[in-house]
Amino acid sequence: MATVTKKDLARAVADSIGCKNNLTLQMVDSLFEAMRDTLIEGNRIEIRGFGVLEVKDTKPKPAARNPRTGEVVYVPARRKTHFKPGKQLKEALHSGPSDTDGDVAGEASPAAEGAPSTANWNS
Repeated sequence: MATVTKKDLARAVADSIGCKNNLTLQMVDSLFEAMRDTLIEGNRIEIRGFGVLEVKDTKPKPAARNPRTGEVVYVPARRKTHFKPGKQLKEALHSGPSDTDGDVAGEASPAAEGAPSTANWNS
């Protein structure tokens, strides 16, 4: 499993829409900056077909223990990010690894079975 960087995403967008890499890198940077600012403000980001990003508050834990020393430690409340995948992403992830044709080995593709295609995520 490979790691995809922000630069790789920008390059993929550039190839997809036929723009220069520098322009798409600025667009991707701006998108992530806007998403980061939105989450810092405590707002929820919902992207249809992809998923939901939101910030959740954790409760303080006054009686946590240091496993090495056994000392009781106070852990304050904090905010954490949470991602819930959307239906289309969940279906694509659960369909398993695919070969070069896009079909799972030994199974027909979901589009062939009359299921909605995940190729167009803007629906």
